[in-house]
Amino acid sequence: MYKLTLILKYLRKRRIAWVSLLAVILCTAMVLVVISVMGGWLRMFKEGFHGATGDIVIARPGSLSGFPYYQEMIERIEQLPEVNGAAPMLRSGGLMKIGGYRDVVQVVGLVPEKMGRVNGFTQSLFRQTQNADTATNQPSFKLPLPADEYRAYADRAVTDPADWPGAIVGTYVIARKNEKGELERPAAAYRLPMTITVLGIDEESSSVDINNKVQRPYWVVDDSRTKIWQIDDKTIYVPFELLQKDLRMEAFGDAPARTNEVAIGLKPGTNLEAARAKIRDIVIDIAKARNLPMEEIDGVVALGAPVKVMLWQEVNAKFIGAVEREKVLVTMLFGIISIVAVFLIFCIFFMIVVEKTRDIGIIKSVGATSAGVAQVFLGYGLAIGLTGAVLGTLAGYLIVKNINWLHEMMGTLMGVKIWDAETYAFDTIPNTLNPNEMIVIFCVAVIASVIGALVPAIRAARLNPVEALRWE
Repeated sequence: MYKLTLILKYLRKRRIAWVSLLAVILCTAMVLVVISVMGGWLRMFKEGFHGATGDIVIARPGSLSGFPYYQEMIERIEQLPEVNGAAPMLRSGGLMKIGGYRDVVQVVGLVPEKMGRVNGFTQSLFRQTQNADTATNQPSFKLPLPADEYRAYADRAVTDPADWPGAIVGTYVIARKNEKGELERPAAAYRLPMTITVLGIDEESSSVDINNKVQRPYWVVDDSRTKIWQIDDKTIYVPFELLQKDLRMEAFGDAPARTNEVAIGLKPGTNLEAARAKIRDIVIDIAKARNLPMEEIDGVVALGAPVKVMLWQEVNAKFIGAVEREKVLVTMLFGIISIVAVFLIFCIFFMIVVEKTRDIGIIKSVGATSAGVAQVFLGYGLAIGLTGAVLGTLAGYLIVKNINWLHEMMGTLMGVKIWDAETYAFDTIPNTLNPNEMIVIFCVAVIASVIGALVPAIRAARLNPVEALRWE
């Protein structure tokens, strides 16, 4: 009973200990806010890449020429009960000219009608999905305006502009954010003629020939925003069959048609590894029958650039890994800074032990054991840790939940603008509270406080009562 009495007395009377309490609160809140913001950033990156990729991808990394017999693969894969859909995709570099603007872009060929069952492409479209006035929820490359309007905006010397195919561009190809972080799409964005130039790919050498270029005119029919800057700023989506033809990857004579990627969407709750194993068995079976280089056949890695079956995390491992390392690094740096709380508790408790030397002598002289005295100061540290961890976690929770409002108030009242929505792909400061991380931070704060009190507690326990009573 005397232990609890002394702990409560020290908490009320020894106001210097409140400094260590404040340190625990601030360190706990600071680490929680940093981990939550970085975690939110990582979550948004993963959602963006996952939505742009699909659950599983069949690809031939390192080969521009792609691989054939993908239709046979898709037919068999779509028969699996856990598969929601599968669609071929082509990726190639190209030169874009829109209005007076030219740039090197990534050209992606896809079948929009199939993408809704594979990934989040449909949800990324502005005009056909997000805009209430024009939404159809049926993505396509169809031209949205009357034919005469297109003829009025382009030269008809070569071909009729109304016959040009449609293309979907990454949002930042035609739009930019204003100072408030709002996207501004020019009214003429869907009336500007665009030309895409690509180079045909030789199947045998897997190389490009600059003399084998194809220029094709398009009209912009929509824009796609995945919230991944690398994708939204430099990507043009065109009809799969047209890009396949322009890249010389269509069926020709005895040569089958080729693609360089098949994206697969799984039903919710499906085990990715188990589904990958089934899909891989199908691809290996077709690879054996068609003599294709496969990732591994009968335990032997094939020569050349093999066809691989990869999870979406593996496809985007480079970008996701970079953000994950940033999160770990920032957390470690702030964690090191938080060690100051341990030293602060140590110093304050050491001072308290020195000041209370006579009190310790009196307590031990009336029968208190050394272990009991140590428990008083360890309990003192535990009380500081628990109180600080609770208040720090609460403060961190409130800051994270209201971080965008707080940032807006800072900008209004103090003119401070840390998060520039005009610059970042995300419209708001990302914030994700992970319950497991909150528990870990809470426990670490409590343990750190007890560790800080450990050495002073041992010193107090070792004091000789006679010498302690003589302490001046």
